[in-house]
Amino acid sequence: MNVWGVCVLRAWATARTSTTRLRCSGQEEWRTEPTLTPQKLARIGAPTLVMVGDDDLVSLEHSIALYRAIPGSELAVVPGTSHVLPLEKPTEVNHLVIEHFTGEPIEAMLPVRRATTRTER
Repeated sequence: MNVWGVCVLRAWATARTSTTRLRCSGQEEWRTEPTLTPQKLARIGAPTLVMVGDDDLVSLEHSIALYRAIPGSELAVVPGTSHVLPLEKPTEVNHLVIEHFTGEPIEAMLPVRRATTRTER
């Protein structure tokens, strides 16, 4: 099992048994891996939702960089959550994911970043 799997299992166990903060080996890798270049990310054509907790191991700056690099992506910062946001706020996370994949795109009235909507790609 890779570092991600070990940390997710530990996060699940921690969330179920106590309020102790998650600490696991390989935590630094979460901040630096995988190493995808903006050029590789720009080739993603599938609808993409970049989701992060507001107190996540992954920095907001890194999440924003992913969001900016993936054409037509959407960004969701879930307040009051960490890296295990699906365990901390499952209803909100489920709603965001379902809406992303099944909802009708909302035409932004004053778009700054989006040259095209999700359905135009």
